[in-house]
Amino acid sequence: MIQITKADAGHAITVDGKVYAVIPAMAGAADTFEVIEDGVWKWNRHTDVPTDHMRMNVILLGTPSFTMVPSVSYNGNGWGDTPEYVGDFAEDGTPWSFASHRVTIPACTYSENDAISIALMAKANSNTACSLYQTDTGKQHVLIFPEEEKPKTLQRHFWEGPFQGTMEPTCDFVGILFTAPSDGSRFRYNRLLDFAWRYYGHALKAPMKASDLYRYSLAFCYYLFEREKDGFAGFVRGADWHAGTTSYRKTDHVYEIGWGGHSASLSAAFIYDYLKHGDKEKLDMALEALDTWVNRCVLPAGHIKVRFDFNPKDYDPDPTVMPDKWDYGENRFENLFNIYLHGTAHNFALDENGDRLFPIDACNNGTAAYCFFEAYDMLKKAGISKPEYERVALGICDFALRTQDENGCFAKTWDDNGNVLQRKGTIGCFLILPILKAYERTQKAEYLQSAQKAFDFYYQQLEEQGFTTAGALDTYSIDKESASPLLRSALALYDITKDTRYIAQAERTAWYICTWMMHYTIRYPEDNVIAKMGYDTFGATSVSTPHQALDQYALRDVLSFLKLYELTEHIQWKERALAVWCNATQCVSDGTLVINGRIRPTGGQDEAVFHTRWRRQSGKPFMPSQWLPAWPCAYRMENLRRFEDWSVFDEGLTSIAGTLCHKE
Repeated sequence: MIQITKADAGHAITVDGKVYAVIPAMAGAADTFEVIEDGVWKWNRHTDVPTDHMRMNVILLGTPSFTMVPSVSYNGNGWGDTPEYVGDFAEDGTPWSFASHRVTIPACTYSENDAISIALMAKANSNTACSLYQTDTGKQHVLIFPEEEKPKTLQRHFWEGPFQGTMEPTCDFVGILFTAPSDGSRFRYNRLLDFAWRYYGHALKAPMKASDLYRYSLAFCYYLFEREKDGFAGFVRGADWHAGTTSYRKTDHVYEIGWGGHSASLSAAFIYDYLKHGDKEKLDMALEALDTWVNRCVLPAGHIKVRFDFNPKDYDPDPTVMPDKWDYGENRFENLFNIYLHGTAHNFALDENGDRLFPIDACNNGTAAYCFFEAYDMLKKAGISKPEYERVALGICDFALRTQDENGCFAKTWDDNGNVLQRKGTIGCFLILPILKAYERTQKAEYLQSAQKAFDFYYQQLEEQGFTTAGALDTYSIDKESASPLLRSALALYDITKDTRYIAQAERTAWYICTWMMHYTIRYPEDNVIAKMGYDTFGATSVSTPHQALDQYALRDVLSFLKLYELTEHIQWKERALAVWCNATQCVSDGTLVINGRIRPTGGQDEAVFHTRWRRQSGKPFMPSQWLPAWPCAYRMENLRRFEDWSVFDEGLTSIAGTLCHKE
């Protein structure tokens, strides 16, 4: 049993009478604790005189086995090579402090040892920050009033100076203190996440009917389709704002088969629509795009090229020349601006056709193989034979098997000849799903054995490290994107083998994904663009430890969460699925939507919302990205064609079971 007891120097947190954490007293202040539920208290601190600053400390004695600032730091980070918050302290020895809204649970810090888990949080929107650092006594959990970020703030691949907020003097301060006894496992944050969901969460209405969302998404797919002079056809990666034309324009001739561009998935969406509505034009466009990738991109080793860029004029820009923002879309301008700031140009290799040579990654290849299988099967229902689609998908799977390490690992990237360029990262999980599809259609044991060996390898890394890595291709870091294929693979392996260990492993992976999920709504000033959009942060997911923005990527996990609910009957999985859906379908344009003075094409949606003090070099924080990529549309359409009971989506999140009443 966990208790808070009075001690000589403040209060002690005990498990069965043994002290594991302490709450130091503050001179001139009194602390009281109100029980919220077992092991969770509302911590009230009252000072004798008003003050305009406060630090409320809880110390987990000794050295913890795992620490986390949800979505910001996992055991101190340090995996990968992208600028991020590493360790407890900056280079000058100052402990990092983070604004409450940078964290997916307000100002939350978490640590655990063999006996206890502890987290300290704030009320939502309470002008707070947090810090978590080791001292000789133990791990310091600090709730800070007012908001600050020190000694510097992380931005998109660069750093800025500190931030210090202000507040009116007051005598009353509130924190939320969570504790839980150990069950003998590591990474026990699931109980914290369960509490935070019920404490901070709320019902969400579906922003629009699924049938309308389907129509608008189809329109955006159609908008993105393009043909090149040499006959290449596909769906460009998205739409960018061009100041020179004061309009959104399709990305200039850039195509990707998966990840950001999703030419394969959008093609499958058109085939599905043909089956549903008989639209022959969309069928022809889908076949033209898929045939292009088959004819132009399959390499002798069996894997495929993942990206084509038909606008090579900026491959090797002069780093001494400041780019003109009127000549480029905002995203391309940012890339050129970064080159100018750093004084170093990228020297991209080109193939014999003048096309840029991109690393060939497991994410794009796995997505391509899965979608080629899907397209082949849907076309077969329509009486259309495209054996080359199945052949390409099986070729990617066979390439994966030939290059798989003995321990089960797939590489992250290869060159055109199949030589490994980069090995580390959970991203290899993207190949497991199509390999399982290959097993289902061929019943060849080597496919199932390969998938099981790969899953065990990647899942063991999650068990050992507490995080997954390298799925977000624009960073090399800890992230959430790499956990999505791990979750889906666990569920697919259960479907095939009926081994219940995969259900438990799927749940563990899903809880990790939920550490990236916003458990509360951030309130913005009325004149802020995010507020004017009507955007609710609740249910969104942060991207990675370097990229602290909210996006729709968890759309990939909606059906996985619903499947977990079906298998476990734990209602929170259904609730979280619907919260993700409702959040991720906000602000989809119906063709008349205007955000920040810019009218948006039908079906267009921001890639991300910069919900915290994090921005591009050339932009501002607390803004939508204003980059409308293909991938959110692709994931919306995948959910709608793979789960046809759209009434579930239309219902929205009507309630949260076990909601805890509280006043902000």
